[in-house]
Amino acid sequence: MLKELNLVIDYIEDHLIDELSLEEISEFAGVSDYHFRKIFFYLSGMTLSEYIKHRRLSEANKDLLHGGKVTDVAFKYGYQSVDGFTRAFKKWSGFLPSDVIKKGISKSFPKLSFVITVKGGNTMEFRIEEKTSV
Repeated sequence: MLKELNLVIDYIEDHLIDELSLEEISEFAGVSDYHFRKIFFYLSGMTLSEYIKHRRLSEANKDLLHGGKVTDVAFKYGYQSVDGFTRAFKKWSGFLPSDVIKKGISKSFPKLSFVITVKGGNTMEFRIEEKTSV
């Protein structure tokens, strides 16, 4: 299951600048849209749409750092207007896209990776005590 989830993340990464629908992603995953969104939210703590938005804005930030023009970057990542991109970018990062260009400030949202962490397996000594109520 983890391998498949990470393949879906790779698919999203490969299509960040494309029109990417949730139905397309769940079709790639081989499950219903509803189930994939539920699984994704349960494992990541965010909606699939939020994840895609954060990843696009993070990649847009990189493009701006590397000299991209705000207008070009906005349209590259699917925004219909520079104003819409600027509002979304400011809400996400706390600063304007022009600040990235002028001041070199930056924010990043790394690609998700699903892994299993196994904890426990340690012997513990314990005792049960009864306490009087106060």
